[in-house]
Amino acid sequence: MRDQLWDAATVAVLGVAVVMVALTILMVAIMLLTRLAPGKKGNGEMEIPNAKEGDKPTKESIAAIAVAVALAMEEQEAGNIRGHGESPVSGPVASRWSVAGRERLMGSRRNTEHKWGKPSR
Repeated sequence: MRDQLWDAATVAVLGVAVVMVALTILMVAIMLLTRLAPGKKGNGEMEIPNAKEGDKPTKESIAAIAVAVALAMEEQEAGNIRGHGESPVSGPVASRWSVAGRERLMGSRRNTEHKWGKPSR
């Protein structure tokens, strides 16, 4: 029994050590790759193609963006189960599965009879 426990502890320690060594090698490899091939550093803003500094967006481009956003919002609302974009219980509808699960849970609470015959209150 004692030998089996010792063997199990040895395997566990060796397993953890192997994983840590592998993660350390992976970390060093990533650090080397980022130093050898540095990427473009920026502040997270997207670059507009063919845009010069100081150029302002035109009225046409602003209108096109507004139309695209409106169409995307309409598509999102059309995909909801209830059709109006919000669930009366949980606010904005996340997905059909979550709404169906919530409705099933709430519907099961209406069943007040237990199998032994006494209603719960």
